[in-house]
Amino acid sequence: MNSLALISSGTAELRANRDVVVFDQRGTAHSNDLFCPMDVQVTDPGNHEDNIAAADATIDALGVNAFSDPDEVYEAIDAYWRFIDRGRCLPYLEARGIDLRQYNTANSVRDSIALIEHLGYPAYSLFGGSYGTTVALAIMEHYAEHPDSSLPELRSVVLDGVAAPNRDHYENALATPWVILRVFEDCEANAACAADYPDIRQRAVRLLASLRSKPLARAEGGVISSEDLAEVLRSAVTSQQGLLPWLPRLVSELEDGETGVFDLAKAVARYEVALPDAAKQAIAAEPQGLASITAELEGISSQFDAIEEKLGLMLLSNGVIRISILEATTRSELFLAIFDNYLDLGGGIVGNVVVSKREPYLLHPEQRTREGLLAFIRATVSFPVLQAEMVGLAERLSEEEIAQVFGQLTAAGFARGIGSIDTITHRVVTCNDEAETIFNDVAFAAYRDFEAPEMIGKMAYMTANYQVGCRQLGLAADSYAPPPPGVESRFPTLVVNGALDTGTPAEWGMRAAETLSDATVVTIPMAGHTAGLLNKCGNALVQAFILSPEEDLNRSCADAARPVYATPEDPLPQ
Repeated sequence: MNSLALISSGTAELRANRDVVVFDQRGTAHSNDLFCPMDVQVTDPGNHEDNIAAADATIDALGVNAFSDPDEVYEAIDAYWRFIDRGRCLPYLEARGIDLRQYNTANSVRDSIALIEHLGYPAYSLFGGSYGTTVALAIMEHYAEHPDSSLPELRSVVLDGVAAPNRDHYENALATPWVILRVFEDCEANAACAADYPDIRQRAVRLLASLRSKPLARAEGGVISSEDLAEVLRSAVTSQQGLLPWLPRLVSELEDGETGVFDLAKAVARYEVALPDAAKQAIAAEPQGLASITAELEGISSQFDAIEEKLGLMLLSNGVIRISILEATTRSELFLAIFDNYLDLGGGIVGNVVVSKREPYLLHPEQRTREGLLAFIRATVSFPVLQAEMVGLAERLSEEEIAQVFGQLTAAGFARGIGSIDTITHRVVTCNDEAETIFNDVAFAAYRDFEAPEMIGKMAYMTANYQVGCRQLGLAADSYAPPPPGVESRFPTLVVNGALDTGTPAEWGMRAAETLSDATVVTIPMAGHTAGLLNKCGNALVQAFILSPEEDLNRSCADAARPVYATPEDPLPQ
């Protein structure tokens, strides 16, 4: 289970009074991992780096966005993956007796129920995070379709960061735009912000369209285009979240031809200005009724669990450092070795975080500084001891060594190295589950119909990327079909959304809840992916719900986490 450390940390409170059972999905870790060596996938090893660099340059030259020609995008993506062909994995895997069509959510449901029956507990609560919510929803659907079967009792369900099955594949590229639009919606829901910036959501949409047809000319020279504004908006919800309170004012100023907040955003991107963290640390919700009593009785046990958790993370961190010292001969090599070993330990979830936090450094070479490296460490390394050691090491690196580190972190092959942790399993399951919705032409038609297509950016090539992968693996569909309807279920269900989740947006969680007859939906402001695991407020809500699913939740911690928006009169940070 390559995310065990994060799951363990996120369920520490639950384990004070519940057994938490974690298992490998088929195709991962020790459950017949679908590993395929890169030397099998690479088609021209002798010229690989040159081939990849040329293919990358072709894609970059297209400037892929929602208005690109779908056929040109598909051809460029297809040309790229000719140099890393997953189809070459088929004979490799078949020789090991592996049938790729057996790796899907339907079989994961059967595996899960078999495990539940084997363990023999009197009742269970399901906790699904990210793709795990897809499995949990499918289990709920199985129960609804087999009401007379002697299935184990399910007491409640938590869906954390929902990957709803009733979604089209192209919606993955809409996740970040939805999060951006939600920032403006939240402003409109705030009386003070709405008074300062009325109708700001629609104004943002109109401004993007206006800048696309006519960029804003700056008095000192140069222009601000719709892509320039979209880039700032995307950065604000992913890597520069201190900018979030300033976004309504940013739009309002640009409408009037003013660039103060826009220039602030560029200064923040260059690490010339440091903004305070806009995310308020939510106070853990006080569980009510029986949950409160149980939590008090289990307090001592919880304290011991916390001590054990910290000790375990310390030992893991020290182990990573010891291994890395043996692998490195220079300080820059040591830094990269520690980071590589941390990625190996953290697995898929950590890899996804690293890929998202790496993006600004690809777009902005000026961020590849010591301050940028420190920010990258703090955003991606979750083990406190390891983070502190890496910060200390980064502070001692020379400018040349920092350049060497960023040279590796931004290299073309770096993200593919992370992806190799679980890329085959992920692609196989996605293709088996969703191939009928993975069509590039359908995606681009949807992008052009989207209310703010300028926000989509280069994510517009995502569906082509997956369509090519499914074809290589022999799992592509012949024609498009819409996604299935929502799952109907009677089980008490808590749906936890992170308002800033650009992986599984809150829209999917709310959509899944529409067909659940007993669902409670909580969207936590300023929280990201799997907020029920990785956010203190989310932890408290999950714990209270699982202990007493029949009681109303105390949502005060979510209410307390709402951002305070900048007013038109606030001085700009220096």
